[in-house]
Amino acid sequence: MKKLLIAAVFAAASLTAGASVAQDKQTLSTAQQAEGRLILETARNLVSYGETKGDALALVTAAKMMASVPGKVLADGQTGEGGADKSAPFDIEGVLKKAEDLSQGDELITKVAGQVRETAAANSKAVCYWQYYCYYNGWCEYAYACW
Repeated sequence: MKKLLIAAVFAAASLTAGASVAQDKQTLSTAQQAEGRLILETARNLVSYGETKGDALALVTAAKMMASVPGKVLADGQTGEGGADKSAPFDIEGVLKKAEDLSQGDELITKVAGQVRETAAANSKAVCYWQYYCYYNGWCEYAYACW
């Protein structure tokens, strides 16, 4: 029953969360940027939860969320100033690897991880990016920009 429920959740998410991948400069409206920012912040928290609780489903879901936003998500500390080729992406592969290790061969986790890898690979060619930026007072958020 649990696997059926998980499969239904992933199927619904796959149908509704199509990744927007483009190699051209993609201008996002204020609302689209706010949505992307919320998705990335939620995914970031879900990675922390999944790592803390050893939850493979949380990790693979977080990776899927990160791969679903338009543009490339940069690793912490990356500013994007060096250009597309010199800016390291967020380690989605590392998150997926942890999820697969924790799932102990669960077919559903492995299947979704493969789909996320394809989406993330396509997004790695994007010319726009999300940078995780922290202000002097400790407040952090994602900012969207293009090279």
